[in-house]
Amino acid sequence: MNEGRSKALLVLSWLWIALVAGYMAWGVIYEAGLMRWLSVWQIEHWGVYYPERTAFVAGFLLAAPAFWFIRRRATIVRAREGSGPGAEARRMGRSARNAAIAGLVAALVAGGAFLLSQRVPDGSEKAILYDGARLGSEPAPAGKVRIAGQLEPEARTDYSETGGSTPRVVHYVGFRPDGVAKSVPLRLFVERTVAGREELRTVQAFLPEQTGYLIENGIPPLALRSLEAQGVRVASPHYLLRTRDLARREPYYITAGVAGLLALACLVVAAMGGLQARGRGRLAEALEAQRRAQDPG
Repeated sequence: MNEGRSKALLVLSWLWIALVAGYMAWGVIYEAGLMRWLSVWQIEHWGVYYPERTAFVAGFLLAAPAFWFIRRRATIVRAREGSGPGAEARRMGRSARNAAIAGLVAALVAGGAFLLSQRVPDGSEKAILYDGARLGSEPAPAGKVRIAGQLEPEARTDYSETGGSTPRVVHYVGFRPDGVAKSVPLRLFVERTVAGREELRTVQAFLPEQTGYLIENGIPPLALRSLEAQGVRVASPHYLLRTRDLARREPYYITAGVAGLLALACLVVAAMGGLQARGRGRLAEALEAQRRAQDPG
């Protein structure tokens, strides 16, 4: 492979890594693409979902070909340069620069995700009273709403979500707004995330008025199939009421957290590699000066 083609592939490898980082961020934020498929697969086979670890591992595997080529090219260049402190200094410098580039890309993803999170509601705004019976006949409000009605605990399914230090259980429970007949298929479900299964039985979880953000067709496919298997009639489109104040911001925070940790690790590696490269460079200069002093000609 000629040098020009090798450099072009190197640039494409870094661009691929950047695209993978952006794709994984999109998947986490919008619960779409590969991240949605992986979440359904994990819940179906394990009954548990690991969002942060899934994003990190899947992103690494997608970017693996690019990482392989970057390392392969570095091996070829290393063999071409030979050995000695000077060659080691150059190799360490390149590795440090590569780690710095990866760290900067991850930092841009983390910073972008955080900035985008500031453009969505944080849960502190006042909820508007909304007539849930109108769902399906008009676009759902984008802001925080309050809907009066009654939970239907028999129309319920759940799954475990493990992220951070505290595993959570996500419940999906049917909610029939005031004015909607019992004979009508359920169109609205409440998402309740708690630290354990027993907490859903508290009286607060069954208040006749629920507050949150409406997500059209927001129930994960596996949970939807579980409800239908129980004989629950679900209207189309259906709506999910996310009751957590930070429900809209959490995907952005997850993306920023994963990318931020990756950026920190890469930048630390880059800093250490840079210091080592400088040390080997000084040693190479000292040895060269010593050689010249011993052999003036």
